[in-house]
Amino acid sequence: MESSSGDPLDERLCLSSTTWDSRTVVSVAGEVDHLTAARLGDALGAAVLGGARWIEADFRRVGFCDCAGLSVLLAACSHFRDAGVGFSVSGPVTPAVARLFQVTGTGFLLLREGA
Repeated sequence: MESSSGDPLDERLCLSSTTWDSRTVVSVAGEVDHLTAARLGDALGAAVLGGARWIEADFRRVGFCDCAGLSVLLAACSHFRDAGVGFSVSGPVTPAVARLFQVTGTGFLLLREGA
């Protein structure tokens, strides 16, 4: 679980993770953009290094995600698949995030059914 370091970016994006068995849920809250997307990528990568065989990015508290955030999610999806690790984004996602996935046609790759 991450804690705030006083960095303004910590206030824009809060990340925490919970692991049980070989499944890790990375809970994401705030804005995933060009300034914060790398932190999300680091958190997802840490889950794999921790031995997770399935990783879920819980996006229900993400108010905004731009193309940098989408790029991190798509890269994770591809890399994890190649490594035999499952990956999905769960929700329900906010209308802004749903719109991003709809416009880019990436929802079918990323969203867990019902998100």
